[in-house]
Amino acid sequence: MIVRTEWSVPHTPEQLWPALCDSRVELTPRCPVFCLGTPRPTECRLPDGPGEVGAARQCVSEQGTVRQRITVWEPPARLAFHMEETNLCFHHFVNSLGDVFELTPEPTGTRITRTTTVSVRRGFAPVLAPALWVGLKSVHRFVFRNWQRMRLT
Repeated sequence: MIVRTEWSVPHTPEQLWPALCDSRVELTPRCPVFCLGTPRPTECRLPDGPGEVGAARQCVSEQGTVRQRITVWEPPARLAFHMEETNLCFHHFVNSLGDVFELTPEPTGTRITRTTTVSVRRGFAPVLAPALWVGLKSVHRFVFRNWQRMRLT
């Protein structure tokens, strides 16, 4: 399954790039899926030092952590990574999860495209795919709204 979301923010790609790997979410969720159990992101960070291909990236939610490995590092235009491990509840059902962020300059800021690719274990896909799609789309929008309102220098 592929979930793709585009959003515009009033920051340049250079201003926005650090938020991809070092940001705290400051908004309260407006989407009801967080009340239904979708993990609400609280922070993303590079726990082992600077960003580069092969470096670790970690995203923290109220319910646990996703540890990722960076596979593409092209500041300030493209970042990709895949999940290595998680203690979130979906680890029982998901074989793999990967993300690609693409930042495209616009006259009024940056167009962000986030593409998440998920592989669900056999037998669970028909039941979980709709819920995963809605949950991932909600997380994308939640994070983008936060970045849209951030004060970046």
